[in-house]
Amino acid sequence: MDEVTNDPYVYENTSVLRNLLNINDQKALDIAEAEISSANMMLLYENGFSDFSTNGIKEIHKTVFKDIYDWAGKFRVINIRKRENILAGKSVWYANVGDIERDLDKTWTTIDKINWASLDAKEFAKNLAHNFPALWQAHPFRDGNTRTIVMMMTFFVEHHGFYFDQELFAASAGYVRKSFVLACWDEYSEYEHLEKILIDTISVEPLSQVENLDVMFAIDRAEVYEKYSTEDYKPVPHEYRADGNEVG
Repeated sequence: MDEVTNDPYVYENTSVLRNLLNINDQKALDIAEAEISSANMMLLYENGFSDFSTNGIKEIHKTVFKDIYDWAGKFRVINIRKRENILAGKSVWYANVGDIERDLDKTWTTIDKINWASLDAKEFAKNLAHNFPALWQAHPFRDGNTRTIVMMMTFFVEHHGFYFDQELFAASAGYVRKSFVLACWDEYSEYEHLEKILIDTISVEPLSQVENLDVMFAIDRAEVYEKYSTEDYKPVPHEYRADGNEVG
């Protein structure tokens, strides 16, 4: 059998994920998923969140995608890959299904050892750029991993007293994802790309207030948005990776 056929998450002979909306067309699913997940992310943000743990990652994913997939909040049971243009068609090596929880817990242990309260905004951004990509690289879910980790990152930043420019991250989806990819390329990992946008994203006061007080600052922010939004990103589906390590 081919790899698509072996993937229990997709409709037969397609690459479209099985979903609670019974949508079989990829474009239609992309639109519906974007609308529903965005609304759920907004509600989650309004309600607040402070569970910075492996369980917290599962809870965020469940809240954001529960209306779309019956596996929302559940770790994937197959190994996956995603061909990246920036890596000449190769994929970041995501965690094997049996290692997902271990890899996430290990990363949280490292994160918890950092004295985040002692860091200024710039150092906070740099440490974030060097530690959170490992959570993303685990890629614990069949889909929706980047949105989940970005939400966790947002809550983490604001929990520690800083402000996070969510609109900049949303407007720079292509740059953000490429930054995560480059930060997870094993011994060739490059963290400076994620560092750069996080330094521009994290501040000590609400950006909206600063912009209202300083027109020149508002102009500077527009230039920042332009700098990152020039990166075009066209979503490419994850693929089943057949290597015999799936959960039975």
